[in-house]
Amino acid sequence: MEIPHPEYRVWALDDVIYGPVPIDSLRAWIRDERIHSGSWIFCERTRRWQQAGDIPGLRALFYVPESDVTAAAADEVRPALLRRVRVLSELSEEQIAIFIQYGSLVHFPAFTTIMKQGSSGDSLFLVIEGHVRQRIFAKDREILIGIQESGGQFGQISLFDRGPRITDAISDTPVTLFKVEGESFRELCRQHPDIATSVLLALGRTLAVRIRSDDKHLCEMIAMNR
Repeated sequence: MEIPHPEYRVWALDDVIYGPVPIDSLRAWIRDERIHSGSWIFCERTRRWQQAGDIPGLRALFYVPESDVTAAAADEVRPALLRRVRVLSELSEEQIAIFIQYGSLVHFPAFTTIMKQGSSGDSLFLVIEGHVRQRIFAKDREILIGIQESGGQFGQISLFDRGPRITDAISDTPVTLFKVEGESFRELCRQHPDIATSVLLALGRTLAVRIRSDDKHLCEMIAMNR
């Protein structure tokens, strides 16, 4: 008889096999860092072992460090490809060609963790193609913060303060991003302040819209409580 809800056993680092447990328990253990992408998981339904990072229902929970992402060379990126990005809309074709030299094109398959809440990193990501979901976890519940589509961006707050990431960023589809490392952006500021100023002002406008919206909601909540 088919098992209605597959359960799993985990071959842990202490060489003890734990389980069977439901997939929700595996997700909780991943968030607690008790399971990593190379951990071996046995599925009772299929009767086979797989590494946790290869299981579709778990793959998105593993974080790929930003420094480990394979990037395309800058000369493979055409200025027209970045023309759709809103924070670059005021740059000329020649300025975008210069901007390209300070970043790289990166690709992620669907359901990949691009950026993890609390992790270090100061890279800015510009969305060329695909959908990226930003989320946080509160009391083991996923809370959607926003969806970034073609033309959008994420990661800009850590670009300014080099602080920990505020949200997770998960690819809901295969995505193509243009990634600019913090140090590369600071070099752009030194070498081409006109280009950097335009981008920074555009990023500031997007942050201002978000802050105004958050402040409005906060004021409404305070007024209701009173």
